[in-house]
Amino acid sequence: MRRVRFHTVSSAAVLAISAITLIAECAAHAAARLPGELAWTIGYDPKTFDPAKVDDLDSETIRYLTAGVLLRVNRLTQTVEPQLAQSWELSPDGKTIVFKMRSGLRFSDGSSLTSRDAAWSIHRVLLPATAAPVADEFINPGGVTVETPDPATVIVHLPQRVIGIGKVFDEIAVEPAGRPSEGRVTSGPFVVSDYLRSQYVRLRRNPYYWEKDSNGVSIPNASGVRLDILNNPEQETRLFLRGEFDLIDRIPPDYFELLKKKAPSTVRDLGPSLNTEQMWFNQSPASPLPAWERSWFQQRAFRVAVSEAIHRDDLARIAYQGHATPAYGFVSPANAVWYNRNLSAPRTDISAARSALARAGFHWAGSRLEDAAGHSVRFSILTNAGNAARQKMATLIQQDLAALGMEVNVVALDFPALVERLMHTQDYEACLLGLENVDADPNAMMNVWLSSSPNHQWSPSEKVPATPWETEIDREMNLQATSLQDPVRKQAVDRVQQIVADQQPFIYLVYPNVLVAVSPRIEGVQPAVLEPELIWNAEYLRLRSSR
Repeated sequence: MRRVRFHTVSSAAVLAISAITLIAECAAHAAARLPGELAWTIGYDPKTFDPAKVDDLDSETIRYLTAGVLLRVNRLTQTVEPQLAQSWELSPDGKTIVFKMRSGLRFSDGSSLTSRDAAWSIHRVLLPATAAPVADEFINPGGVTVETPDPATVIVHLPQRVIGIGKVFDEIAVEPAGRPSEGRVTSGPFVVSDYLRSQYVRLRRNPYYWEKDSNGVSIPNASGVRLDILNNPEQETRLFLRGEFDLIDRIPPDYFELLKKKAPSTVRDLGPSLNTEQMWFNQSPASPLPAWERSWFQQRAFRVAVSEAIHRDDLARIAYQGHATPAYGFVSPANAVWYNRNLSAPRTDISAARSALARAGFHWAGSRLEDAAGHSVRFSILTNAGNAARQKMATLIQQDLAALGMEVNVVALDFPALVERLMHTQDYEACLLGLENVDADPNAMMNVWLSSSPNHQWSPSEKVPATPWETEIDREMNLQATSLQDPVRKQAVDRVQQIVADQQPFIYLVYPNVLVAVSPRIEGVQPAVLEPELIWNAEYLRLRSSR
């Protein structure tokens, strides 16, 4: 799902292992492992098995493992590769895509797979009645037409160019024309074979899957996958240590440290993720804040001084136990294609911060910072309750800003109340949250950077850009969204990264690291920072004793 979303997952404290845990394990681990079967967890029951209607992480995992697609994003290289299509060609104007299908393709029930099935599947996700989330990626889905001049050719005509169109087809499962089966008949590596609500989803190997390994042997290597439904990091960790699960992804730092002590050879810190943690100040003229207070937040010097006062290394070391990377921009260094390696951004410098505030008309009454009118600089940072790392960061920032004479309060709200303050009443001063970036292409962040967007958090839904630098961001983001030349897009995105670093509308704090654990019994794992980090090449995974 190619969008940017708030990241609010809680990081629970490590609990003591108890008899209660053992009882809970028995309930969760209801299905014995079959020979050659892989096993790991999903957090919740999938909301749907219909690959066209997926809009949650757990359903997405099922789709990823079962769906055959025309094109797939290689999560390691971050490039688009042909799958059921042996080749694809995009016209110079970006409006026509020609797919050439592989020969001899079959569905998991043995029936043949041709261009007719691919075209039907594309049509289905575009129909309003299907309500497929991926349809939005086509911008104008009603204007898309599909041709099949022969059984091996699919031609897609777009009414307008779609940035990263190849990635969109990573989300469209090719199903048998006229008979969608919710994962029971697939063209991907696995097939849904069993589902017991709140306990597990079981997938079996597709015997007709098209791909072979380098030795010409049919894959997938595993006989199947058992996905236990479990949202308990302590329990998942214990079962992993017992050999019940083969891998864990997105491990909270405290559990990573626990695994590191008990089974050090299994854990891997892959470095920065694509996700960001950041804070920002409310600059919206629609907010109920006093004009004199809002004026602080609208001053570049004030925002830069706050950024310079923050010790990001301490945030990573203390809040994430060393498993985060200091952040200075919205594109992570893990995003190899789009990261601006020449980015110039404010670094920790208390002296420079104090000098900038003084030049902007602030002064100190003893140790207390005041503006030119004598108002004490005092504000609250909102964050979401239940996220230990985020609340630790807010407290550390509170201490850092005290060095500038700022009085900061930390307020933790449940997420619905927080969203009400941010999106509706706009009754807040500063906020600390994270964004989960599920697509490496910055075009997916248009909803954050365009000044007219309701997700333009520091000043939502501006009728016209409030500042010259926001005008420039709008221009550069629209340029990258319409240019047919990748170098032009890269230059535009680099420029936006630099403007954001200069102006600090978002004060970026850390990129949480990707933390995973892999059992020594499993082979073929090639961890990546793009989701799904450990199972993106699931067809190649195998237990060492199998096949």
